[in-house]
This record gives sequence, C-alpha cells and structure tokens, in this order.
Amino acid sequence: MSDLDDTIDALYKGPLAAFTDARNALAKSTKNAHVKTLTKPTAPAWAVNQLHWHKPAVLDRVIEAANAVRAQHQRMLAGEKADVRGAEQAHDAAVREALAEAKAILTAGGDAAAAATLDAVRDTLRALPSELANGRLTKPLAPKGLEALAGLVLGVHPAPLATPLPVAAAAPPKASALEAPATTAVREREQAKEKARAEAAAEKAAREKAARKATAETALAQAREALAAADEAVQQAERDLANRQAQRLAAREGVKRAQRDVEELSFGR
Repeated sequence: MSDLDDTIDALYKGPLAAFTDARNALAKSTKNAHVKTLTKPTAPAWAVNQLHWHKPAVLDRVIEAANAVRAQHQRMLAGEKADVRGAEQAHDAAVREALAEAKAILTAGGDAAAAATLDAVRDTLRALPSELANGRLTKPLAPKGLEALAGLVLGVHPAPLATPLPVAAAAPPKASALEAPATTAVREREQAKEKARAEAAAEKAAREKAARKATAETALAQAREALAAADEAVQQAERDLANRQAQRLAAREGVKRAQRDVEELSFGR
C-alpha cells in the first residue's frame, strides 16, 4: 500500500467533523485530483468505518455469523440436517454487539446517534460481508434479504419426489403383455413434465419475490440514508447556530467593555 493510501485511510479513521478540512488539506499538499473527490461519509457509514479500523474483531464476528447462516441454509436446501434458527440467533447477537459499539463511537464523536442513524448502521451490519466495507464507506449498505438466498434456492437441485406406490388392483381383462409397460411409461412422462412445471414455477416465484424484496430494501435504505443526512444537516446547523450565538455574546461583551472605556475616559477629561 502506498503512502497516499495510508494517508487516505487516516482520513476515514479520523473524526467525522474534521473530514472535509483534512481532505482539502491533503488534496492541496499532494496536488492529487482524486483526493479532492473523496466523499465525506454519512454518520452511519463513518461509524461502521470506525468499527473496521478500531474494532475489527467485532466486525469479524458479524461476518462469521453471517457466513454461518448462509451455510445452514445451504444444508437445509440440500436436504441435510441444519440449525438455521441457531445460526440466525447467533448472527442477531453479533449484530447487536456491533451496533452497541457503533453507538458508543457515535456518542463519543459528538453525534446524537439518532434512531435513523442507528437503523442505517444496523442495515449495513446485516449487509456484511461486502467488498464495499473496506473502511472507506461513504453511505450505508442495504441489508441482504431473500435475494441473498435466491441463488441458494436456484442452485440446489431438488430431491426427487417419492413416487407413490400404486394401489393393488385386479388386472384388466384381456390385457396384452405390452399394454401395462406402455401405460406406465406414459404416466411417468406426464409426472416428469408436471414435476418440471412445478419446479419452474417455484423458481420463478422465488426470483420474483427476491426482486420485490430487493427493491423494497433498496428504497428503505435510500430513505434512511436521506433521513440520516437530514439529521446530520440539522445537527450541523444547530452547532453553527450555537457558534454564532457565542460570537454574538462575545461581541456584546466587547461593546460593553469598549463603552465603559469611553465613559471612563470621558469623565476623566
């Protein structure tokens, strides 16, 4: 990794409020056009970045638990014994632990850790593992839902259905030796066609459901991101207002002191 990469990483490791000034200073000192385009993370993305850099073991547990859930689903879909519920409970616990750490980081960084911010952090944690979560996230990730398992559903060949045993019946009168095998072959072909149609319909339904869920989760993530950005803007405006009020108070005190000086000098004459 180059020295510039290390310096860029340092931007994302540092305080969120200082990001823009630090980025601009780095762009000026390096004269690197790419640095100037680096996007300031939203509060949820910044919190997950801090976990990546400063609490990697916490994120590792989330990723390991997510992989375990996927593995148990694979076992279940392959017709093997699986503990999906236990894996999902372990994943939930890992996400809660990471969310608590992220909340502490946000609070320590001066962020109010609003509900929308924490929701976006939780969604991002549930989207792991992701190649985008490399310590330089700029916005939350959408959580993985049914579409994450759709590939498992479509990738597992269904176990053959058990063929019902025929009910014993009296042989039809005057049946030829070739008639029974021919009838059985026709029936088996029809059953195979029906099975193929059912499997195709199930796969299509799984794809459509996964697509709808993905669209809904993307919309939810975008709405939460917008709300988080609005919360951040409000908080920044409140900080700016507090600074302006402090400046006004200081100016008033300056006026009072100057007025006293003028009055004292006037009486002294």
